Amino acid sequence: MRHSCCICQYENLHNWVPICTSQRMYRFAGVPNEAYLSSNTSTNYVVSRYSFGWSETQPILPNQSVNKDLSPLAALVTSKSQNFSTASLVGDEKIGVLLLNLGGPETLEDVQPFLFNLFADPDIIRLPRLFRFLQKPLAQFISVVRAPKSKEGYASIGGGSPLRRITDAQAEELRKSLWEKNLPAKVYVGMRYWHPFTEEAIEQIKRDGITKLVVLPLYPQFSISTSGSSLRLLESIFREDEYLVNMQHTVIPSWYQREGYITAMANLIEKELQNFDSPEQVMIFFSAHGVPLAYVEEAGDPYKAEMEECVDLIMEELEKRKITNAYTLAYQSRVGPVEWLKPYTDETIIKLGQKGVKSLLAVPIR
Repeated sequence: MRHSCCICQYENLHNWVPICTSQRMYRFAGVPNEAYLSSNTSTNYVVSRYSFGWSETQPILPNQSVNKDLSPLAALVTSKSQNFSTASLVGDEKIGVLLLNLGGPETLEDVQPFLFNLFADPDIIRLPRLFRFLQKPLAQFISVVRAPKSKEGYASIGGGSPLRRITDAQAEELRKSLWEKNLPAKVYVGMRYWHPFTEEAIEQIKRDGITKLVVLPLYPQFSISTSGSSLRLLESIFREDEYLVNMQHTVIPSWYQREGYITAMANLIEKELQNFDSPEQVMIFFSAHGVPLAYVEEAGDPYKAEMEECVDLIMEELEKRKITNAYTLAYQSRVGPVEWLKPYTDETIIKLGQKGVKSLLAVPIR
């Protein structure tokens, strides 16, 4: 079976820069996902669409219909956004944009403490209330056990994660783009599990006297353990700081359905298909990071439905271009004894081979 892989890296909100590689061996190319390299665990959570605008001390997290297990999360954000107006950005206002991302170890020595930070997050490993006192001891144990294998992964890509460098570059390109549109703003980067931590970014925002803030998680889909975790942390920081409580802010919780994102993914797939001898016979294989099934069935996480919608939007765009290849979606990165979203990526690849699929275009999607 011949395999190829494509991945998209976005430079800013307006321009999408495709990065593709073609390989005869099955592997994911491009920017490594930290949770995949470090822990093989990542989860996603979905929100409804929101207009871009300012609200007075708007809560941080999106308002969702979820069960009581996530009721604190559901109460933190409303969808009451005013229509965006550039008039609100002029005068003496100081505008900031906070980009939220996962973070990643920059050296091999950073791997174990990074893993500890990751697994100490209750949105990553959700323990019953009675056992939550074990969160940090468990995180310490898992991080020590998994560090050697994770170090091998980071060593294979140069000894550390490029995520900070790439995110910093995105921030700079976004700043330039906003200034070109007569929207002067400072752009900050806040990582959840490594430097620069979200707390560090917030302190800089305060020192700079920012009066209006746009919060933008760099995950296309909202998720409990990615965007959700970052926004939950941000909410706790805001709640304890009078300056932040009084600062106007707005959240862009998800953007998987944005035309630029869908078009970029379709462009990548279309381009990569041309590397095959018979492009029309290639199976397009979307591989997404999974979540424990309990997140969907018990916690009300609509991630599965959202990911399926995202794939459908990409395929609809391809169909407009007369590309009607067969496709499938599977989920990777499961960890632990619990059941995760199915079908699993590794099992699906084997089944496709058994069914006689000869050509596969792997499309990591997050």
